[in-house]
Amino acid sequence: MNNTFYFLRHGETRKDRNLPISQWTLSDKGKEQAEKLAREKIFNDIDIIFSSTEEKAFQTAKPIADSLGKEITQLQEISELNRDQGGFIEDEEYAKVIKYCLENLNGSIHNWETATHALERFSRKTEELDKEYENQKILVVGHGFTINLYFAKLLGVLNKVYERFYKNNYTDWGIVKNHEVTKDITA
Repeated sequence: MNNTFYFLRHGETRKDRNLPISQWTLSDKGKEQAEKLAREKIFNDIDIIFSSTEEKAFQTAKPIADSLGKEITQLQEISELNRDQGGFIEDEEYAKVIKYCLENLNGSIHNWETATHALERFSRKTEELDKEYENQKILVVGHGFTINLYFAKLLGVLNKVYERFYKNNYTDWGIVKNHEVTKDITA
């Protein structure tokens, strides 16, 4: 163990009411954000790259991986809180659903996966990765809900995850080492 995890939220998303949320891709701005991260070489010393199986996360990881000559391993367990069963929700209603979901971690609304289940899935996979590797710098490209839930859990502030969710933006990132947050995603 003794790995350093860099958790990166994917770039801006292109909303498409005709596709399940998990199939959305990056917007043009999101693609530019991903390219900018690769050019800035923020993650230049990364050893291993994982992304969720969602295209928007993979598209964010790809320019970084290409610039480093690294492969990307996609993992279902680090994907976003599953919202596909709820269908497309307009912005005003979506904001209310996010609030409910992040303030009622065991509750489901619009047939979404519960925040508790998503957090358990994400945490368990992160633990497995930490046990599998030794002294590596690992980039995990994921999503706003699951990364914010994970950081809130580590910081002991799950009761404030809703407020934390709105303090970060696309392509924000944080660092975790030895189960401690050394750079908060909301900073």
